[in-house]
Amino acid sequence: MNKELFNIWDVYDCSRGDQMNQEKISEQNKKSWSQSAYKAWVNRHGYPNEYAQTLKKDPVNAVSHYLHYMDNVKGKKIANLLGSKGKKAVSFALLGADVTVVDISHDNQKYALELAKATGVKIKYIVSDVLMIPEEEKLADFDYILLELGVLHYFVDLSPLFALIYNALKPGGVFILRDFHPFAAKVVNAGEKGNYFEETVLEGAVASSSLLSERERSNLEKVLVRRWTLGEVVTSVVQAGLEIKKLEEEKGVRWAFSDGAPVGIENRVPGLFTMITSKPFKE
Repeated sequence: MNKELFNIWDVYDCSRGDQMNQEKISEQNKKSWSQSAYKAWVNRHGYPNEYAQTLKKDPVNAVSHYLHYMDNVKGKKIANLLGSKGKKAVSFALLGADVTVVDISHDNQKYALELAKATGVKIKYIVSDVLMIPEEEKLADFDYILLELGVLHYFVDLSPLFALIYNALKPGGVFILRDFHPFAAKVVNAGEKGNYFEETVLEGAVASSSLLSERERSNLEKVLVRRWTLGEVVTSVVQAGLEIKKLEEEKGVRWAFSDGAPVGIENRVPGLFTMITSKPFKE
């Protein structure tokens, strides 16, 4: 499995009898992401000043999947929500974009800002629960908003998230969502206990934990996640007022599956999906 995309399939059988609210889940996940994330990224990429050299040589590589759905990003205003260590943000900034990241982890912010400084670009990094951004930092008039890879499961209600995204886009602005395909996440990688229609909040390993030693992993707080069906995601996006332009399901993505998944399943079952949506112009 691609270690950068974490050990997110290590989900524990500790179902909650009651549906936990978003505030409690965010509080727990903030604790989880406040532990050793900086060290994990150093283990994966090296220190920011080292990794910066890689991004400077080829800033397109890290964001090539998304550039396919964008016009020239130079001068464009881009928000990367739950933007983690800043790899995508810094790459877009190197291509001339004005980039804002929102993420709940100070460790992630530290790595991202050091990375930006080392590459000679500036990014704005807001440390906040994305649903509780301070009024003075309110997101508005973005050309593009990006949400990617293992983030939807941190929300127990998608409606507030997509409403925020709708309001933060300028008319005609584009929201790009790329995430692990629900069938892979909820069925294939869950093994015999897989249930596509499972609605329970589950406890799992923090995303960056696979980049740490076994001793360090044993001391980490767990994250709380709720995995969504594709139908639930599509419905919530449409109800927010966004127009779906394209929905692509990706095959051949081995790292989207657990190590125990059958050989070759990535060519028979989608591992990821990308949804391109836009905010309509007012009539």
